[in-house]
This record gives sequence, C-alpha cells and structure tokens, in this order.
Amino acid sequence: MKRKIYKKLVDWKNTLPRKPLLLQGAHQVGKTYCLDELGKNEFEKYYVFDFMENPGLNQIFEQDLQPQRILRELSIYNDIDINPDKDLIIFDEIQQCPKALTSLKYFSQKLPDAYIAATGSLLGLGLSNDSFPVGKVNRYKLYPMDFEEFLQALGQTRLAELLNCFTHQNPIVEPIHQKIWTFFKYFMITGGLPEVVKNFYKNIDTPSKAFSITRKLQENLLKDYIDDIAKHSGKLKSVKIEAVFNNIPVQLARESKGVKKFIFKNVLSNASRYSILEAPIEWLIKAGLIIKIPICNKAQLPLQAFSNEKRFKIYMFDVGILGCMLDLSPRAIFSYDYGSYKGYFAENIVLTELVSHWDETIYSWNQNTSEIEFLLVYEENIIPIKVKAGINTKAKSLKIYNQYYSPKTALLLSGRPMLPSIKNTMQLPLYAASKFQSLI
Repeated sequence: MKRKIYKKLVDWKNTLPRKPLLLQGAHQVGKTYCLDELGKNEFEKYYVFDFMENPGLNQIFEQDLQPQRILRELSIYNDIDINPDKDLIIFDEIQQCPKALTSLKYFSQKLPDAYIAATGSLLGLGLSNDSFPVGKVNRYKLYPMDFEEFLQALGQTRLAELLNCFTHQNPIVEPIHQKIWTFFKYFMITGGLPEVVKNFYKNIDTPSKAFSITRKLQENLLKDYIDDIAKHSGKLKSVKIEAVFNNIPVQLARESKGVKKFIFKNVLSNASRYSILEAPIEWLIKAGLIIKIPICNKAQLPLQAFSNEKRFKIYMFDVGILGCMLDLSPRAIFSYDYGSYKGYFAENIVLTELVSHWDETIYSWNQNTSEIEFLLVYEENIIPIKVKAGINTKAKSLKIYNQYYSPKTALLLSGRPMLPSIKNTMQLPLYAASKFQSLI
C-alpha cells in the first residue's frame, strides 16, 4: 500500500541534523507498516522494538535515559549489533513506555545523526503526564487512507493518476466518472483503515463476501477502540467517554439534512452541560477518534473570533467505522439508498479527505436556516465548501453565503462529475474534495 506520508519519511532520513521521528495516529491507521516500509526500502538493516508486545523493554529505560547505554542494552537484549549511524531503530507503540518517549529528547541532543523513529497512538501520547520531548522530535500525523491511496491499494493506478492531475481544461468524462464513483462507494463502505482495505481488495471479485468480511473487521476494530478507551482512561472516565462516543450515531439518526450542532442533552443521565462533556469530547479528539468542527456565526477573519466553544459539530475519523456504528449495511451504502444518512456520509467523507491534506482548523458556518458545511482559510481567503450528497446541485445556502460575503472562490461538491464554474463557484465531484487547491 502506497502512503503519501512515505515521501516525508524519506526526506526525514536524508536530513541533517536529524531529530527523532515520531509518527502519531489513531489505532490501526498504518503507522508501523509505514516505518517497516521505510526500513525495508531505505536501510540495509532496521530493528523494531515493540513495547506493546514486549513490556519487559521498559526496564531498559528505568536506570537513566542515556542513549548510548540504552542502545547497548537493546543490542545485548536482542543479540544484535546496532549501528545508529546506519541502522533504523524503531520504537513501536512508544506510548506504552513513557520514559522511552522522554528519551527521544536525549537522542536528539546526544545522537543527532542517529536514525531513531517511533510510533505512538494518540490515545497514549495525547494524555501522557510524563515529560514530552517538546521541540526535540519531528512529529507527523498519519490518518486513515484517503481516496487516492485507496485507489492505489485496489490496483486502480490509472484512476488514481487521473484523479491527481485533472484540470478545468481536461475534466473527467462521464463514463470514467461513473467508474470512479463506483470505487468511491466502495470507499464509503470500507473507510481508510488499511487492514479493512486490504481484506476488501482480496475478496473484491465476490462483493457479498467482501462486504461481509469488511463489516466483521470493522466490528472487531470498533470493539478494540472501546477497549482502548477503558484501558487508557480508567474506569470512571471511560463511562463518560464511551457514552459520548456511542451517542454520535444516535444524534445522527435524528437528523434528516446533514450534520447539526452537537446536542449535550441526554448524552449522560442528569448531565446536559458542556462543562461536563468537555473533557470526554477532548479525550476522543486527542485519541484521533472524532473530528470537532467549530461553528461560526460570521465568515470573517479570524474565524476563531466568531466561533463559540459550545457550538460545534462532531464527525467520525473514518467513514467505514461510522457505517459500522450506524449498523448500515454495506449493500445499502453501495446502492446509495440510505435516506437521510447519505448527507452525513457525504459530509464525513469530504471532511476526512480535507483533514488528511489540511493542517489548519476547519470551520463551519450557520446563520438562521442557512448552513455551509466547511470553511477553509487559503491564502488569506475564506473558502466556503458546500456538500451535496446527490446530483442535485441547487444550493440555496451557498447562494445566501455569496450574497453576504462575496468570496473570491467557493466550492460545491456533489455526486456529479466536474461541471463548469458558475461565477466564483467551482463545481467538483465529492471524490475530488482534496484537489481544489490545484484548481484555483
């Protein structure tokens, strides 16, 4: 599986002086796989020390945090000869050993030429009370696979290349759009978790089997996420965190026109205030399991000034896990016949595409009955993004937004192929959400 982050990892390898690399992301997004690929392809030798699989490794970091001693004892422990100037050293699941995480600071200071890389889930790293090596590591975030990576994983290299280079002058024609749309619906079913995608591809020639295996894997992964909540937050906190997590699909089931403001009432018994739910929500954000989008009442810079901490929308980090939580059958998703959920699915998948390419905060806009799903700030301009799940491209809210704010560029995403721009509004297919920058 080709991951876009791989180029950044190679650039890190070729940079001097070199800080330790810390690859963060939610559970099962492919962190270990990416570093394994780096080791196989870019180094003669590489060594993986997995703190989850071998908790005894923690004791090596108890005495002190001197890099030379640590490497010497790791060599003895595993009966290997580590050369830090040539070999890649991977500390896998580093959140299981907080002192190993802290040791990265000293590797940065005392062995700046060493190739030290680590993986860690946001569950541990986001909440660790131990000293985090601030400023002493190169931190990268890995998200679930985006649609282009999904196409590559399914062997659709030509489609992925086409998606990456289409322009206003060379739009995607209708027959090819329909082919891409079929794979986009597959992507709505699987989401971007590599294990799910890999097993779907293995069985793609028998769709019913592929759908069944996909959902079973998602159910198991969902159980793992719930177990991780209890493991990393403690029994008392986990009750509230699980309640918030499980309430997300409940709230979605009430909506008929996309995602609305997150409602605090009835999430917990006898608790309807944001102050009580704030900590569980922030925990899930740090865990990488949900995405929080602030709602603005004005689309003016700075957007943060026109948002309220109590007004926001919540989305899932992976659309495949969302489908599993909603108990929405893969066949219904593929037939694109699942009523009001369609709007939310379209919004969620657009957002995950944007998040994987966009480092800045993404906002939403709401005024009276008008709503724009997403606002991005690009080159000091606010770009409104309107999401339509089907082929109806009438967008009253976008028209009202344009009248209020006259944006330089607006984006309308729908189930249709690329359409000619109307004044300032680019019209793109949903699957091209992350490509708008190259088209401006």
